[in-house]
Amino acid sequence: PTIPQTPSVVEPIVPVVPTTPVPIASSDLNTEVRNALVNVLCITEGGGPLKPISGSGVIIDSRGVVLTNAHIGQFFLLRDYPSKNSVRCTLRTGSPAQSTYTAELLYFPHSWASANAAKIALENPTGTGQHDYALLLITGRTDGTPLPASFPYVAPYTGATIDTGTKVLLAGYPAGFLSGATIQSNLYSSSALTSIGQVYTFVDGGGADLFSVGGTVLSQKGSSGGAVVREDNKQLTGLIVTSSTADTTAERDLRAITLRHVNQSIIENTGTSLTSYLIGDLVAKAAAFNLNNVPTLAKMFTKVLDSQ
Repeated sequence: PTIPQTPSVVEPIVPVVPTTPVPIASSDLNTEVRNALVNVLCITEGGGPLKPISGSGVIIDSRGVVLTNAHIGQFFLLRDYPSKNSVRCTLRTGSPAQSTYTAELLYFPHSWASANAAKIALENPTGTGQHDYALLLITGRTDGTPLPASFPYVAPYTGATIDTGTKVLLAGYPAGFLSGATIQSNLYSSSALTSIGQVYTFVDGGGADLFSVGGTVLSQKGSSGGAVVREDNKQLTGLIVTSSTADTTAERDLRAITLRHVNQSIIENTGTSLTSYLIGDLVAKAAAFNLNNVPTLAKMFTKVLDSQ
């Protein structure tokens, strides 16, 4: 592995021109992964520097734990900016995406907030993807009906082995060529088969933290937070995080952080692994995190927004 030399453009900015989704052929793995996929849509009200965003996420636990990017999860920190309920975030499912669930933060890395809060008002922020993840907990249905007893999910693979050439399925809600109105009414999930390319580390001499999956239909804004699932063991091995810039999706280099990196980051920040963090009463853990951590994290971002 080598250290990434240049940052890549972070993706979930409001998109612009419509296109037609190009799904891959149907398969059991494709169906399973898409069933665990969510679209994270955050609508902002009242103007100001915050813009609406559309991103992706994947359910990694049967109790409704969603793994997405921190650059998407940051909008859950800012729900009451500049006034109460000014930012409305919902989880949508299906194709086209339909409003399905409410959610709240279960975990957000302080390390990512410290390094990136100053970029909150930028139209096209850049980054390597380091610590760019967040955990959400599904809390209810948008229509008020009961939650399912169990959610479809993709189990995470947090092992250290990430081999070049491994076949993977990518899945997300790409929206880079769509208008805001189309995103809200006619957004489709897409998936693609590809293989792992170059593997990178964020720390010289460290392990596999980031890998390339080349250019596919997923190489556009909105795919951030999407799933990278190994064909052989059907486990989530990566989370789509950044893309290089180019005129077409085929020319862009899409990259994903490894679940190994997510796991190591959680250990560094909390002293416990991803698996251990998800043991026990998740509703209580989410409530404690929102009470004890969210105000401090949110202040890091609102301080920047107030200065605009």
